Amino acid sequence: MRAIAAALAISLTIASGAAAQVIDDPEATVVEALVVSAKLPGPAWWRISDADTTVYILGTPGATPKGMTWDSSVADRRLDGAFALLTPPTLRAGLTDIPALLRLRGKMKDDGDWAAAEPALAVRVQRAWSAVEPKDPDGWRDWKPLVLGGLIAGKTNRKAGLEYGQVSRRIEKLARKHRVKVRAAETYKAMPLIKTVARQAEDSAGLVCLTETLDTVEQGQDRYRVAAQAWAEGRVRAALTAPRSADRCQYLLPGVAEMTQRLTAAEVDALANLLKTPGHAVALYPIRSLVAEGGVLDQLRARGITVRTPGDG
Repeated sequence: MRAIAAALAISLTIASGAAAQVIDDPEATVVEALVVSAKLPGPAWWRISDADTTVYILGTPGATPKGMTWDSSVADRRLDGAFALLTPPTLRAGLTDIPALLRLRGKMKDDGDWAAAEPALAVRVQRAWSAVEPKDPDGWRDWKPLVLGGLIAGKTNRKAGLEYGQVSRRIEKLARKHRVKVRAAETYKAMPLIKTVARQAEDSAGLVCLTETLDTVEQGQDRYRVAAQAWAEGRVRAALTAPRSADRCQYLLPGVAEMTQRLTAAEVDALANLLKTPGHAVALYPIRSLVAEGGVLDQLRARGITVRTPGDG
């Protein structure tokens, strides 16, 4: 989901109105047989295999404390001699997309009228924003609610010393040490999804997402730290308890559920294709997306591919 979050950062622009929406979260349910704690040191690994190939798959966490330490000895060993490191599918915008992105940027601004219609929510926003922007306590009034959710979440995480992607960066650094080729499962153009969101997003999505974000912020950022520590220790079930307001919000937006399915399918195909090359490889994918019903490992099992859990060592 991080690929989608990055692509949508500039396009979450249409928000106002009070109609409630129910979030259809396709990753809410996990496959219990896959939620197994690790036997080996460090985070949990799953693996798929056939007669002459093994692919080790590391489930990566979301936000983690900056500079978090974790035992990467298993990753180091598995990258030694690997013929590839597969990273998740990505969404990218190029230089030719800059004019369109700049036009969309203007839609991020707001006159703040929504706050008068939602006074209780506005009070919560004021409190959360002032905590992260004390020098500009009223700066939130310039933004639409859907954008505000992302801004408040990002600023709160940074203040708490949380960041995304450091685990993947460390694995890729290890891959370079072992001279392992790194490649994404697939790359897609981001602009079609961005335009769909900008043109078709429903007004109610902004307030729903903003409310979810504030719920998470008000409960404190320690839940991210607890989940990250569990991830580092291979305790899968506890690692899955990290807040998911950002991921859930995205499912309210047009085109996101379809793109999520497309990204998952691309990962499944890429992993299955790795089995065609003798030897062993390593792959990364967000941990919940690995073990969710209909997720990567569930789809691989449906194809008849052998999937072993972290409990198998």
